Amino acid sequence: MNIGEPQKNDETVPFITDVKNASYDETGTITADIQFEGHTTRDGSPLYQPYTAAAHDTTDYGKQLYDDLVSGKYGEVKPFTVTPEMLSAAKQAKHAEINAWRDAQENGRVTCTYNGNTYDADKQSKNRIDDVIEAGGLPDGVKWTDARNNDISLSLSDLKALQKIMVVAMAIQGGKIHERQRKMKGEVDALTDYKAVQNYVVGWGDTGE
Repeated sequence: MNIGEPQKNDETVPFITDVKNASYDETGTITADIQFEGHTTRDGSPLYQPYTAAAHDTTDYGKQLYDDLVSGKYGEVKPFTVTPEMLSAAKQAKHAEINAWRDAQENGRVTCTYNGNTYDADKQSKNRIDDVIEAGGLPDGVKWTDARNNDISLSLSDLKALQKIMVVAMAIQGGKIHERQRKMKGEVDALTDYKAVQNYVVGWGDTGE
């Protein structure tokens, strides 16, 4: 609810006597300072209240006010203007979104292949294989589960070989993630249109990942 807005259970809708400082925002709604009839300060000066009018307003007087503003009844409605500060803030927000995507990708699934079997090669899998190798290998009768949920018998030398392949797979994927996030940030920084920055889609795009 806007400041000074009459309650919905009011029996009558207060008459709007004046409107000033009307301007569009980025969504197409109009913000303005309005004076309801009889709303004054103690010394009798007009008392203005901030109000946001929209075509989809839930009140009849709100919809009427929006139509009146658009028609020019209360003078010009200033167009929405993007300031350099707004553009900069939008780019910072998009950079933060890219960083969140990067972090999620770095903790996402990576696979590698060893002796014809596919294995998970994410951080969790790397930590597990490190612990097993440090312990001297898998206990008797215990097998390593591959990415397709097959149980595979792996010797200590197999585990060490798989560990190296995991590291390489993680490094390759990490490099791809780094290059992609850097490319996205560069593309965002090159944009000069406010909406284009906001609508920029973060992800792998057409890279095939």
